[in-house]
Formats: sequence, C-alpha cells, structure tokens
Amino acid sequence: MTFQEHIPKFARYFYNASIYSIWRSTRNRFIFVYTDELVEESVDVTSYFDGYIFHDHPSILLVNGPFLNSTIFEIKTNSFVGPRYFGKEPKSVGFDTLQRYDAQIGKDKEPKVHDRALNGSDVLIDGTEVRLFLIFCELHNCTVQVDTSESSEWGDIYANYTGLGLMGMILDRTTDCGLGGLYIWYEAYLRMEISQFLGRSGVTCLVPAPRPIINWALPLRPFQATLWVGVLFCLVLECLALSWTRHCERAPATSTPTSTAPPPSWRQCLRFGCATTLKLFLNQSTSYVTTSYALRTILFASYMIDIILTTVYGGGLAAILTLPKLEEVADSRQRLYDHKLMWSGTSLAWINTFNVETVDAVLLGILERFRVFDAEAIAVKSRTEQMGFVVERMQFGHLANAEMIPDDALSRLKLMVDDIYFQYTVTYLPRLWAHLDAHSRFVLAWHSSGFDKYWEWKIAAEYMNENRQNRMLASQMPKIDIGPVKLGINNFIGLILLWCFGMTCSLLAFVAELWCFKVNRL
Repeated sequence: MTFQEHIPKFARYFYNASIYSIWRSTRNRFIFVYTDELVEESVDVTSYFDGYIFHDHPSILLVNGPFLNSTIFEIKTNSFVGPRYFGKEPKSVGFDTLQRYDAQIGKDKEPKVHDRALNGSDVLIDGTEVRLFLIFCELHNCTVQVDTSESSEWGDIYANYTGLGLMGMILDRTTDCGLGGLYIWYEAYLRMEISQFLGRSGVTCLVPAPRPIINWALPLRPFQATLWVGVLFCLVLECLALSWTRHCERAPATSTPTSTAPPPSWRQCLRFGCATTLKLFLNQSTSYVTTSYALRTILFASYMIDIILTTVYGGGLAAILTLPKLEEVADSRQRLYDHKLMWSGTSLAWINTFNVETVDAVLLGILERFRVFDAEAIAVKSRTEQMGFVVERMQFGHLANAEMIPDDALSRLKLMVDDIYFQYTVTYLPRLWAHLDAHSRFVLAWHSSGFDKYWEWKIAAEYMNENRQNRMLASQMPKIDIGPVKLGINNFIGLILLWCFGMTCSLLAFVAELWCFKVNRL
C-alpha cells in the first residue's frame, strides 16, 4: 500500500527490483491511494502512473478521493483493453472505475423492514444477531416485520405466563421471536423456546481510575525498612564516636595551653554528638572549633558517609516523586466486592437472570450494590461520582452499551480486567415454533464457518467509535510515561503535610520556651 507522492518512486524501485533481484513472487497485490487535495499544482497527477508496473501487473487497485477527509472516493483498477504498449519510455496508463463509495450514505444499506407499530413505515435494524436472523428468513422465504410498540426493552415475565417488553410480546403472540443481547433466563426457558447460543456476553464495569495516595510517609519511601535501620545504626555510631572523641579531646602538641579548664561533661559531649550528627546528615557544618586531629578525622569521615547517604536518598526521592503511589482500584470482581463500590445500569435486566439462592457470596454482594439510573443521570455521574458503570464485553472483545458515557469522562474511568459474570445470548421463540430445528442447525453452521467473528468486527467498525473502543480497552493497562513528568501538588502533598506538622511542633515549642523563660524570671 503506497500513498500520494511515494507512488511513482515505489513503481520505479519495484520494477528495478523485479529485474535485478533473484527474488520471485507471483502473488503481488498493490493498493495506491492519493487525494486531489494534496497534489501540488505543478505536478500532473497522471505522472504518478507512468511506470511499467501499471502496464504489466494486473492486481492493482487505485483509491482516489477529492479531499483528505472526504467521505466519497472512487476505487479503480488498471485497464488491459486495447493494444499492448511497447514503447521504450513508459507512459500513463488508463484506469477503469470499479465503484464510487459514499460513506455518508452507507447506512442506507441497512436492512429496512416493515414496522407494524408505525402505520406501515419502514425502520432500520442491524446488528450481528439481526443479520443472522434476516439471512435465515431469506433462506426460508420468510417476511420480516418488527414491532416497536413496547418501550420496556427486554422486559419481564410473570408466573401467569404474561409479561412486559420483548418477553411479554412473545408470550402473548404479538411477535414470533425476540433477540438483541437476551441472556439465557431460566424463568423464560420454562415458558418459551430458546435457540442455540448466539454469542458470549460478559458484564463488566468502567470504574474510577486510581488516584495518587496523599501520604505523609513519602520521605521514607526511597529506602526500604532494612536500609533505614542501617542508616539509623550508622548515625548512632557517628554520634557515639563524636561524643567520645569530644570528651577525650586534647590540644595539639604544637600548641601552647591557654586554659586549665576540665574536660567537658558527658552530657555536653552527647549534646555535641547528636547536634553535629544531624547537621552533617543535612549537609550542614558545625560551629565548634576543633583542637585535635582525632575529632577532625571523625568529622571528615562522618561528612563523607553522610554525603553518600544523602546523594543516594535524593536520587531515590526524585524517582519516587515522578512515580506517585496510587490507591488500589476496584478493577476486578473480587476487589469490586471488597471495596463495596456501587455500580449502575439503565435496567434491572442486567441482574434479573440470577437466582439469589444459587449465586456465590461475592456475586451476591456485588448484585446488592447495583442501582438503576437513566442514561442522562449516568452521563452526569460518570464525570464526578465514585461508582462503576456497566458495559458489555462481547464475544470477540468489543465493548457495547457504553454510549451514555461521555468522551470527557473516559479519562477518569478504568475498564475492569475481568467480568463480573458472563451469559450466553439466545433468541427467544414461542413454544412449538416450526423453524426451531432449522434455526438451530443454521446457527451452528454460522459459528463453525467463522462468520460470528467477522460480523462482530464488521458491525463494530460500522457503528462503534474506534477511538472510544481503544481508549476503554487501553485503560485496563497502567499508563507508563517514560518521558519527562511535570510535578504537581499531588507529588509533594506528603512532604507539605510533614512540613506543616513540623512547623506546628516548632511553634508550640517556641511558645513553651517563652512561657518557661517568663516563669524562671518570676
């Protein structure tokens, strides 16, 4: 596949390669794509196609549109009608138009069927299960009509063999079949026939994405607990060494004694050792003037050790700040149960297929937190609320029933890594339906041929937003940014909390010192 101004280059290079290379191939297929908008005014577009490859090779498709974002484009192929060209210099070849495609009117090709509820007007229906049933009716010469008079979606059934929605319309013989993501439901099976399974439908959720944890212990994260123990042990040794050396300090031999004062007390030495150790650990100098080489040597060694420790700590802290610790998110079935997160949908049909007495404790706890909201309320809550929003994971990975989630809310949501539960979808039919056996054989043949996967991908490409699908599927994986990271308040909030705590303690200590000083003066 070659685009725009690269077409003549590729044609020339490929022709030369086919002559001078030992490589052989008899199954070459080429697609050349260009738009009139990007063709320079000084360039004749026919010069794109004056290579020998366009005269000699049959498997060539040319796709041409007037604009880069055009919905109308033509599909052409090279023509072999007429005498063969034997000239020494190649010239432009003619192309025949195979099809003119308009993507804007593509939906007019959807199946149009008669709607009995709208006084004979036609409605558009499409989907994997719909296409399957339409082809079955075409093979068996059936006339397809729909009924849109019931607004209760899947509906419900009652013990007296009546019901609402699609289920009720089958029971009261208003329609001959009901389809469209209908799960196998035991209560419905007791009163109606079901077809062979049409597909697997997994029920999962878009849950709130993890947020950075505001933690006062952020300064402790660069080192592990064992390393912090080693650092504290090293500081204690420094303190004891400085205190002992200070207590035993003597003037250098070359100096003249100027004082006969006794050596400092152990209390003074310990105070000096602790203060000096903390200063060195913070890369600060001491105001004490040493008079012995022993104390100078201990200070120099301690300073070198503390420089190494603080450098390693600073590098670890920089890495921790750019990779903030995130809270645990309810992105699995078990964690959804542990977090007691509420989740919502537009209908109770998402949970009506279960018998409370037979489900496990985890699923029962999840089902108890299901809430029903309309589409408008779900759109609003998806931007702010800490709750899950139900979506359907189809058999081959696409996500359905997520249309009510707005695009700007997807950035704060994350797709669960597994399903809450899954069910098989079927077509519900009235008892003694004459075509049940033929329909079941047709469905099995459809699965074995692989059309179920092809149709799901085709329907998803025609009716689902590819960008939204990719964003929802990509949200399962953690977002790893290996480039520069802008630090925000969330990176420093732990340090700020610790700083506020220290400033509060310092202020209280200062007030206490003032009070004690005032009491001593009295």
